[in-house]
Amino acid sequence: MRILPVWSGFPGRSHRGYLGLSSAYLVLASKTILYDTLGFGEREGLGQRLSALGVPLEAVEVVVLSHLHFDHAANVDLFPQAEVVVHERELDHAERVAQNPRRDPACLYVLLPLLERLRLRAVREEGELLPGLRLLHLPGHTPGLLGLEVQGAGALVSDAVKSRFDLEGPPALPCVDPEEALRSRLRVLKHPRIFPGHDVPLVRIGNRFVPEGMAELHLFYGEQEARFIL
Repeated sequence: MRILPVWSGFPGRSHRGYLGLSSAYLVLASKTILYDTLGFGEREGLGQRLSALGVPLEAVEVVVLSHLHFDHAANVDLFPQAEVVVHERELDHAERVAQNPRRDPACLYVLLPLLERLRLRAVREEGELLPGLRLLHLPGHTPGLLGLEVQGAGALVSDAVKSRFDLEGPPALPCVDPEEALRSRLRVLKHPRIFPGHDVPLVRIGNRFVPEGMAELHLFYGEQEARFIL
């Protein structure tokens, strides 16, 4: 089994709010799995990036949505052929947010009718997704956040640990249940290698986690480019 980064996230925000540059990963196992689908602004580039990795959109067989926030689930409709895995608590949460969007302004509750038309698999418990792949329920950031443990490679944890700056202290915002989030973070940090929702992979060395590589952000202003590296 292999984990291929579609994009690694960038741990930053602006004076106008969250940048929303999240991570997405391909897992090449007995089926081709995409973990998260990025934000709507990356819609066109997602297909190009997957093709460059040798996996066109139509080759993705399973999409695991870690949660239904705008920067992780916005492009799920590009994969009508795939089975879409979402936790039942996340769907219930989106239903509640639809009644009052202020409960979780980042939640894409408008996806609910679309998900019903896709090959939706709503899961209730943790357990095996495929041989060597285990779904993890990591609530707190949202009620139904799903991680994915990949045997021999590490754990994809999305916003259960958003970045290297979320390894200790209060859980990163937004967070619907801080106490659950802290319990989920303790579980996540038992893994020797984790793939956060907004950073490069983090690996345990001794008693601390260190980034594997550099998180990069490139901004373009006409012909000029600015690069930010962490």
